[in-house]
Amino acid sequence: MLRIAACTLLASLCAPPVLAEQRLQCADATVTIGVDATLPLLTSESAEVFLRVERGPRATLLRYYSIDLIGGACDSDANGEPRIVYQAVCNGTACHTMSNWGVINPVTLQVLLIPADDSLEPATRLLGHRPALTAAPLNVSVEAHRLGLATP
Repeated sequence: MLRIAACTLLASLCAPPVLAEQRLQCADATVTIGVDATLPLLTSESAEVFLRVERGPRATLLRYYSIDLIGGACDSDANGEPRIVYQAVCNGTACHTMSNWGVINPVTLQVLLIPADDSLEPATRLLGHRPALTAAPLNVSVEAHRLGLATP
């Protein structure tokens, strides 16, 4: 019995970290948005969130702390060029929930805009229309707790 418990513990320690994530395709790129469950956590204030865009062997990786919601969608600009739009926001009364937009070119993997409290207007200029998410954003706190991470 002790041998089985030791083997189970060893297997769980050697297993890759479990990630809570959303995936979407945009042009030929794969977008993965998720909560990183790699221990130890770098902060006790919130879980680490990542956004990874992969196209062939190349990738762009962005990481965020202290956000409550993150989500993305494949969109296109006024010229019909594909664009990844994403929103990373906190959920408090002082948060700018209508802003905090980021835009990435899925062909070149270039980050065109990073989320900020005043990024709605620049995102609208880049796209030629207001950005929008097509699916519910990932709730970072819910996913962190589901993964067993000790975050508030």
